[in-house]
Amino acid sequence: MPSLMSEQRLHHHICLGLSTLLLSSALIGCGSGESEARKSTPPEEVIAQKPKNFNIKVPVEIREVVVKVFDNVDDRLVLEQNFSTTTDLAITLPEILNKNRLYRVELTTTPNSLIYDFISRQYKKIDLTLRTLVKVDVSDLTQTIFINPSSEAIYQRALVRSGQLPSDESNYAMTVTAGQLELATSDVETALLSAFKYLNITNVSPSNILNVFSPQSTDVNTGLYLNTYLSFGYLQQWANIYPNSDFGEFSKNLAIDLRDGYLDAKKIRGDQEALTAIVPTTPDNINPAENTIIDIANNQKNTREQYAASLRQAVLQLADVYNQKTSNPSHYTQLQQRSYSGVVPSANPSIPHNVRIAGAGDYRRAVGFSDTTATCNGSIYPCKQGITGINNINHSLPSIEYLIGHYKDNSQDCHLNIRADGWLELTKNNQKFRSKLDGDSTDNILQADKENHEYLLNSSSPEPSNNNLQYQFVQVNIKANQVLGASAGLDSRKAPDQLQSTQLQCSFSS
Repeated sequence: MPSLMSEQRLHHHICLGLSTLLLSSALIGCGSGESEARKSTPPEEVIAQKPKNFNIKVPVEIREVVVKVFDNVDDRLVLEQNFSTTTDLAITLPEILNKNRLYRVELTTTPNSLIYDFISRQYKKIDLTLRTLVKVDVSDLTQTIFINPSSEAIYQRALVRSGQLPSDESNYAMTVTAGQLELATSDVETALLSAFKYLNITNVSPSNILNVFSPQSTDVNTGLYLNTYLSFGYLQQWANIYPNSDFGEFSKNLAIDLRDGYLDAKKIRGDQEALTAIVPTTPDNINPAENTIIDIANNQKNTREQYAASLRQAVLQLADVYNQKTSNPSHYTQLQQRSYSGVVPSANPSIPHNVRIAGAGDYRRAVGFSDTTATCNGSIYPCKQGITGINNINHSLPSIEYLIGHYKDNSQDCHLNIRADGWLELTKNNQKFRSKLDGDSTDNILQADKENHEYLLNSSSPEPSNNNLQYQFVQVNIKANQVLGASAGLDSRKAPDQLQSTQLQCSFSS
């Protein structure tokens, strides 16, 4: 066997039974002696920018649009580009994206924009903005981005989870964290049965509408087929109820409805935008004794099942337009047999649990509790402490989800904000008091009247704020999920009922 030469020259030939050289990690080949290899330096590995491109998918063709990409941390515009059509919409990124940051992709129409109405099969004028928040995927050169009614609803829900309210003068998407986006995505996908999720189709246009709704290939992607019909079934169902409305109105109203995380025909409290309901009216869950998955599911049963039946009918109606019962009977049968709402369990779990059911309905837990008479920190009423905003999930603690919103009394110039991230803000004229529900012992809820579902929600910093060892509180008066009033003041107790010293007091009509 040849030796390793000082000049690093190697003779090459094919040799069998090559043994591993000790003291070296390289394998040295054997040569024939007829030629010598030239001395060479291994090329440096070129690490490709990933992702280098965004492949943007929308459900239906829109002509004359503007696409913008923002760094969602500092709102810096990364790219802005005009496109004549959303068909095969791809952009080349001008820089390497930071995988530790969120990015925001916005698709906006122009005065000349037209959308293909897949129901009438005509192009119509359209005015809308659709957004999606993107986690950078470095696994491939091209990252597929889905922009659709669901992505806009997720964006709006993420704003709320980040602590923003529709009533705020400005919304700052930059405050949304990856964790909040993940929770918002779960909220919306659960409500919509994952419609529009990974809807990896070429947008519907005159040239490919039959390929989308009546695929001829014998190797049909079943999952994509079912999700396509489910997704467009929502649009068909909307058109059945509101025949003069359009894709833009559907997207806008879906996002308004889902700001609270549920497809429930309800808005965040204080939201001044008009809502055209997609689903039938849903009842509130007001009794904490019924904060179980079976009780809440039963309370929402009529809405859930009524909308599921309507959605199923719309999906099959669309499939019948494309003769799927005859041309694709096996997949048509799956459209008939699939569930258009979640399954209710046969029994409640033995421990505190999530009460969410997929599909339409309001699955928020009633404000309060019924499982203890224990007090905390010397309170005169039954009490639970450690209350937080809705992003820190602890099913054994009462939820503030029903309370999120903006409350005002114009006659007193009183305003109260209850934010999803736990911040309480009470203002009157030039006075302003803030406190955050972040799980301290001074963040608690007192059961003032169990039968009438009356509660006091307290929030303060864990340390006294003055020499008298008093805590600075914001206190909210609640009855059956409704905020009746709020106060700010001082108290030496960690779980006060009536504040010892009131600095500001407001009343709000329910």
